[in-house]
Amino acid sequence: MTNLRKNTIVVFGAVTLNSGNAYDSTTGKFTAPDDGIYSFMWTILTKGGNYFNTKIVLNGNFIGYNYADGVSGSSNWASGSSSAVIKMRKNDKVWISTYSEEKYAYSEWSSFSGFRL
Repeated sequence: MTNLRKNTIVVFGAVTLNSGNAYDSTTGKFTAPDDGIYSFMWTILTKGGNYFNTKIVLNGNFIGYNYADGVSGSSNWASGSSSAVIKMRKNDKVWISTYSEEKYAYSEWSSFSGFRL
């Protein structure tokens, strides 16, 4: 994922488990199948000289932030991980989107997960 504009939904395409089909790998949105408290975690990996900052969004409202900064002049990879616990109603939607103009995320090593507590 390179050079994404601000507020672009990050689509995590390699789905390894999607019990109940709550995550839509074409839109990048998680839809709550029932009312409840949900836990979400996401990790972004970027490379040295780049950054990729994201936010978690509930029905269009900002909830939390993740900062993956590889611009320290290092040639090493850098990652950022965040989590959020969110009260949701059936059919509410949660997604990860870019916070600003983002440079680079290594999609094969970036991840998103969510489940009802």
